[in-house]
Amino acid sequence: MVSELIFYLLKAGAHKEPKKITTVEVAEALGISQQTASRKLIALEKAGEIVRQGGKIAMTEKALASVRRCVAEAISALEGSSIVFNGKLTHGVGEGAYYCSQEGYVRGFRQKLGFKPFPGTLNVIIPPEEIEKRINLRLQKPIEIDGFKKGNRTFGKIAAYRCTINGLPGAIVFPERSLHGLQVLEVVSEHNLKRKLGIDEGASVRIEVV
Repeated sequence: MVSELIFYLLKAGAHKEPKKITTVEVAEALGISQQTASRKLIALEKAGEIVRQGGKIAMTEKALASVRRCVAEAISALEGSSIVFNGKLTHGVGEGAYYCSQEGYVRGFRQKLGFKPFPGTLNVIIPPEEIEKRINLRLQKPIEIDGFKKGNRTFGKIAAYRCTINGLPGAIVFPERSLHGLQVLEVVSEHNLKRKLGIDEGASVRIEVV
């Protein structure tokens, strides 16, 4: 359970950089005594959720992971078990067809997801406010497509999540090595999605994780 104090530190920006925050400020913000505020900060420090140095407080990755889990649970409660992204089709870097055609990946998709992927990925750019959803999705357990070796080359693992895109079944994929930033989702399907859905670059699409 994420404490009220953690949320206060988050709003103060202590997840981005160390912030000078006093026990008096914490006490006033949370409506508690200064002694109680001090005890709560000490408890967070012992739990490894904050680091205090030079009168400044910084949240650790452990604290941020707890916050992300809490947010994911809240979204799940509000929207049901699915996560929905609303984005626009964008051009890729041209490597999707090559990777989706590799026999090691084709075999993995058939075994784990039940379909042979069309040779190419659909790239969808999501708005900045939906990046947190992407982060929360990655906190969930994926379907793992094993990596493999081919000659002197190593192909990394792929984390996959079943989804529908404008109602058609597919999977969001997160390759172990990716050139895309946080705003781009890669989707694979047994279909040529552009042709099947009659869409092209700039078209709005709805992706629902199922």
